[in-house]
Amino acid sequence: MEPQSEPKWPSEEPEGRGKLVVVVPLVLALLVGAAAAAYALGWVRYAGGNVAPTPPPAPLNIATVSPAAVAGEQTRAPGRPDQAALEQVMREMVRDKRLGKHLKAAIAPLEGAPLVTHGTGAATPASVTKVLTSVAVLEAYGPERRFETSTTLQGRTVTLVGGGDASLSSGDLDTLAATTARELGSTKTVSLAYDDSLFEGPTVSPTWRRIYLGEEVGGITALLVDHGGSQARGYSQDPSLQAATQFKKALAKHGVKVVGKPIRGTKAGAQLAVHRGDTLREIVEYTLEYSDNQLAEVLARHVGLAAGNPTFDGSTAAITDTLKELGIDTTGLVLLDGSGLSRQNRIPPALLVSTLQTAASPDRPELAPTTTGLPVAGWIGSLSRRFVFDAEPGRGRVRAKTGTLSGVSGLSGIAIDSRGTPFVVVLMADGFKPEETLDVRDALDDAMTAVATCRCSA
Repeated sequence: MEPQSEPKWPSEEPEGRGKLVVVVPLVLALLVGAAAAAYALGWVRYAGGNVAPTPPPAPLNIATVSPAAVAGEQTRAPGRPDQAALEQVMREMVRDKRLGKHLKAAIAPLEGAPLVTHGTGAATPASVTKVLTSVAVLEAYGPERRFETSTTLQGRTVTLVGGGDASLSSGDLDTLAATTARELGSTKTVSLAYDDSLFEGPTVSPTWRRIYLGEEVGGITALLVDHGGSQARGYSQDPSLQAATQFKKALAKHGVKVVGKPIRGTKAGAQLAVHRGDTLREIVEYTLEYSDNQLAEVLARHVGLAAGNPTFDGSTAAITDTLKELGIDTTGLVLLDGSGLSRQNRIPPALLVSTLQTAASPDRPELAPTTTGLPVAGWIGSLSRRFVFDAEPGRGRVRAKTGTLSGVSGLSGIAIDSRGTPFVVVLMADGFKPEETLDVRDALDDAMTAVATCRCSA
């Protein structure tokens, strides 16, 4: 899948501006000095919202990682974890005051229990929740599954039927309209209904803050086009009606007049046309890479659908059950949505470790899109503008899912140490002030880089 619009990245600078006092000679002198210092320190590229060019990372297959898969030392095979080195890395993480007193962390090999940990209990995961949703939906349907959007005809009523295809684009909808018009033959005037009954229950979680609606997520329905919106232009609270209204215009473009407004209905009659969406592999990778809340919730509903209950409660219960069936200990897990927008979610670090290990296992190739979809530090997705300054050595050596809410920040994924040995790293921080978010985020990048640059295997 390609981005529907440029993702709206978090600001690289804290919000808010101070009062401007104009003292021309002093200001000029300060500007000249600051500019020289910034250039010398390499801050110019950072302030400009960019970082120094980084060669694209080689394709990183976590399940079969080899020294040639990453930059750095490539002369030795991955080795056994060095317990003492890992303990030293953890001590340095804990000493970083930016991460606060509520840090929960774990470092583990690709198989087995965490070797070093800090903190106890579960934490608010934010968007790291999407890792659990991704594993569950891939297990339920397989990575090559494609969801469909179709049209049917009964009498003179055309029904647009949503099949939960999160990849449906405006271009796809136009193609579906063209095929529908062709199949209608001499029928040039119809009424239009839309059927989004595949998903059930409320379209908005009662655990979401109201400010999220429209900005971070919209209504969760089985019929949506162009992801139901975007951060840049806003999300629709009724994506189904939005899609049907757009389909009406597309039919008119292809010579079919729709009488009246689209109404909600139920598919009936003969099928006219069908569009098969992108593979689930592509949708999962996109969802993780860009941390798309809307798509994550649609994927969660599909997990619920596979279990017979495509509601918020049914979907989260089905995700939990799927993890259990995969042999993952879900003790302490509290899951109320599939995207991580709910501040009531709780995930123990050990559960995230097990989930990432399971997704990376060569015995579970169907789950591989969970790891290949993780953003790459300093290069791809929600990590493309991160890992700067002290964390630059970690760029291209870390794949990890970000998670951010007010007072919550996390980073969980896989880091390759200096010898080429992969480690699962889970970092969860909360309880800090909102104005400290950027500092905490930088500290998480530094902590992950510490693993990536460590000779933590022998």
